[in-house]
Amino acid sequence: MTLSGKVIHVLRIIALAGLLALPGCDKPRSDIAVVDVDAVFKDYKKSKVIHEGLAKDKADMESKGQVMLDEINKLVKESEILSDEARKERENRIREKGAALEVYRRGATQNLLDQTNEVYQKLTADLRAAAETVARKRGVRIVFDSSMVVQSGKDLDITPEVTAELNRIFDEESRKGKK
Repeated sequence: MTLSGKVIHVLRIIALAGLLALPGCDKPRSDIAVVDVDAVFKDYKKSKVIHEGLAKDKADMESKGQVMLDEINKLVKESEILSDEARKERENRIREKGAALEVYRRGATQNLLDQTNEVYQKLTADLRAAAETVARKRGVRIVFDSSMVVQSGKDLDITPEVTAELNRIFDEESRKGKK
């Protein structure tokens, strides 16, 4: 190692030692927190209600699609006993109904995707607002999604507080809506 290389190496060590000696570096940073987004969404009452509604919408759409498919299957079965001319007419109806079923499935799928995206954006906005409220109360400046952090102490986890804040707001809004 050359003399200039040794000097640079020593300067790096001194700089690192100086950073470690800064006030507060020996203590956990209280201006940073983490939140487990998946756990919050799992325990957030509004999220549960919304997911139940989406599941119902999906089941309704699937049911309607099944009714359409059953109609097609019935036409196919009935066409076996028809004359050639009537069978050709029936095959045209089957193709039309098949096309209508495909259009319905695509539209229903897109509608469900749009609803899910809209709901996710709203839930994410709710989570951010609750995390900001909790962070302000704790004096935290930065909140990370815990899935993006390799390791953090339990004292940095604000997940229960964020969930409680979201559920408090949801309960309050539910009470106002019932009045």
